[in-house]
Amino acid sequence: MHTPFTPRRQATSGASSGRKRGFHRLALALTGVAAALMLMLAPSLASADTGSTLTVIGTSDVSDSGLIPNLIGPQFQQAFPQFTFKYIGTASGTAISSAETGSMGASALIVHAPTLENQFVAGGFSYQTSGTGPSTNPFGSAIWINDFVLAGPTGDPAGVAANGTNNIAQAFADVATAGVAGKATFVSRGGTPGTTTEEHAIWADVNSAGLTPTGVTLCAVPASLGGGLTPIASGAVTNGAACPGGVLPGSGSPGAGALPTWYAYTNLTQGPNVIAANACTATVAPSGANTCYVLTDRGTFDYLASGTDPAGSIPNLKIVTRGPQPATAPGGANALINYFHAYVLNPAKVPNVNLTAAQDFVNFLTSPTVQNELQNYLPTSVTGDPGGPPFIATANPTITVNAPGMPTTVTAGTATPTTITGSIVNKETGFPPLNGVTVSLSRIVNGLPVTGATATTDANGNFTLPFAPTVTGSYAVTTAAISKVEDATLTPPFGDVLSPSSSAATSVTVNSVVTALKARSNGSGVAVFGSVAPATGHVAGTVTISARPAGSKKGYKTLATVKLASTDSNFAAVPKLAPGKWQLQAAFADAGQVTTSPAKTITFKLGAKPKTSVSRDSTTVKGQTIKVPATVKPRATSKGGTVKLLVLKATNPAKPQFNQKDKAEVRKGRNTVKLKAKLSGPGHYLLELQYVSKGSTSSYTTLRGVTIKSTT
Repeated sequence: MHTPFTPRRQATSGASSGRKRGFHRLALALTGVAAALMLMLAPSLASADTGSTLTVIGTSDVSDSGLIPNLIGPQFQQAFPQFTFKYIGTASGTAISSAETGSMGASALIVHAPTLENQFVAGGFSYQTSGTGPSTNPFGSAIWINDFVLAGPTGDPAGVAANGTNNIAQAFADVATAGVAGKATFVSRGGTPGTTTEEHAIWADVNSAGLTPTGVTLCAVPASLGGGLTPIASGAVTNGAACPGGVLPGSGSPGAGALPTWYAYTNLTQGPNVIAANACTATVAPSGANTCYVLTDRGTFDYLASGTDPAGSIPNLKIVTRGPQPATAPGGANALINYFHAYVLNPAKVPNVNLTAAQDFVNFLTSPTVQNELQNYLPTSVTGDPGGPPFIATANPTITVNAPGMPTTVTAGTATPTTITGSIVNKETGFPPLNGVTVSLSRIVNGLPVTGATATTDANGNFTLPFAPTVTGSYAVTTAAISKVEDATLTPPFGDVLSPSSSAATSVTVNSVVTALKARSNGSGVAVFGSVAPATGHVAGTVTISARPAGSKKGYKTLATVKLASTDSNFAAVPKLAPGKWQLQAAFADAGQVTTSPAKTITFKLGAKPKTSVSRDSTTVKGQTIKVPATVKPRATSKGGTVKLLVLKATNPAKPQFNQKDKAEVRKGRNTVKLKAKLSGPGHYLLELQYVSKGSTSSYTTLRGVTIKSTT
């Protein structure tokens, strides 16, 4: 049973609610002369993508954790050798701004900052990857999650491990308290990386929970920079007021407030920032060596802690706070979940996008190959982290079929079809249930789903599907790509695209049956008709009709073989048969599609041949209307007679019978009549004429097949 969804956390914005972006946001990420020089050089140094290159810009979490250089990059290059691959790891805010302006020549983007991504999407910079072109709702593709962790000195001077092991707001408050006392320093990347926007959200949780320590002031970050709160030097503003100038403290922008002494910006990417916290030099930390705390993602921390990262190691740090938190903790149970999304840049907004390469890259990230390999990257055996591999695949949802599961054998045509129940769950922990999603019972053909019955999930992501397969094969519950608003509390709302998914496939054998078998006299023979199940999906479906004298122990002799069209559920044949009592049987077969049905048997007594006959002179079809002139023998006597037009619709499993559509009286001395009928819609029909004359048993024509292709 799913609990009602509570947003993971709502961004807190200050007085400025506008969403000005572009170069403005990029400038906030860096400070100092060197940073300014980098900004001036970046556009001229960047080389735009061509048809043979792919540049991806994004969060340094995936590069500094080794995921891009060790796994994603080499495998993509091997799979797509036609593209020269390059990844630029930076802050999420910087990556987004650069993607929008095209200054770094990128065609795709990987970031983990929902409160910035929503603005990127609203600006039209994302290209819809799950459809055939740009969309009004072009969310990014979910690719994986990991978790944020707070790392601190092995001596833990702020006492976080004892007080806030699984409570990140309390841990931040403890570090701030120790910082005010000169015993600790919080080392932040600064600017608008996804990690820093997470810090701002946590500081907002600290304040809303009443944990803000004495001597600490927090100012409100504008929504355009991701929202939340951030530390600022005491006296700059009152606690909770908007940050001065609508920019971050310590950013170097005019009007920005100063940072508190215990809170340092490094303007570094993820890995170097953790290394700086490990070194904890006097330049960074006035509180002294081994007093630095840092928020980072667990992938980067584990890679550095493993000793296998060429960038260095971090022997002075340990994880002091990690999730999941108690549900009652500030920010909720999922406050430390780190959501990653990939975007194809919209070539209508961004110059020189290699659209083909970017789409190939996002499809590669969401492919089963890459998603499955994440579970083996940085395992506990390498890192020593009891939390296991840090990156968890989230590209597609999990589909579960409830016990007893999908049947392995199904008999077609049963009165009550099998029902499959189950649920679909978003792997992105903390996001709402997948309600209103279309799920399908699909046959898997050459690895691709062929959609059958469909249903829509309820409020908790549960589904109920009728299962009446028409073909033996491999079946699974599947979904197409799902576009989902994940956090409606943000403005604009934040959403993503989940890739198509499938439950485990089950091999199902479909047993066919013959039902409603009937027989009647038909002049010089017998009319045998009935229905088959499955009623559709025939490839080489045939019904074999056989007979033997009633009471005989000898084998049956084949009288007729009826070939069925793909959607023919009813069949009929008029084989010749001598008068007498007979056992008739019919069996349905469609090799490779279903098992051959058990023979359906009936007993029938055929009377003497009638004294009259009737024949069709011709049959014309125009639209849905058929015209059938007929001739009877002998000519009608004074008692006259009636010719009836009988029709069986082969594609109507509910009525395996001949129905009268028209009749005409044959007057004395005459032997011809004309009949006419309008058939009920497209389909395959079998028709015959019956002549009823007083003093003689009825006579019939042979069967005639007619196909109506449309109702116009």
